[in-house]
Amino acid sequence: MVQSNRRGRSTERCGRSTARRRRSTQRRGAAAVELAVVAPLFLLLLAGIIEFGQAFRIEHALSNATRRGARSAIVEGATSPVVIQNVKTQCLQKLNVEEADLTVDLAINGVSGGDLSLAEAGDEISLTVSVPFSKAGVGFYSNTFSTAVLSSASTLEHE
Repeated sequence: MVQSNRRGRSTERCGRSTARRRRSTQRRGAAAVELAVVAPLFLLLLAGIIEFGQAFRIEHALSNATRRGARSAIVEGATSPVVIQNVKTQCLQKLNVEEADLTVDLAINGVSGGDLSLAEAGDEISLTVSVPFSKAGVGFYSNTFSTAVLSSASTLEHE
């Protein structure tokens, strides 16, 4: 027999409502546990995406600096110290690193440290720039992978 309460509702119905509320409360606890498991993984993945974006930004800046430096090195009248300083200046502006952290190597026909004033038409001028990722990047991964070195090289023929 179904009994009615003061407002005219059946007590059976109130019993089902209580059971439903109990199940939804238990489900809310499960959702909190799922969030606690998934959120750190998601945040770690997001941080990794940001750090790899920084690595690509640094690599692009190095590539741009070596390309510009190689183009300025192949023209007649270019000198090694001026080209190297121009490349360092470009990297310093774009990457916000110390000059001591940059390594710039100028090679003529594969011989490192050559003098551009002695280069002849047809000689290969190679310019390589490198910087430690820990110095150019910011964040967790750049400090964790401190041994990684990002570099770029460009080779053009002297005019």
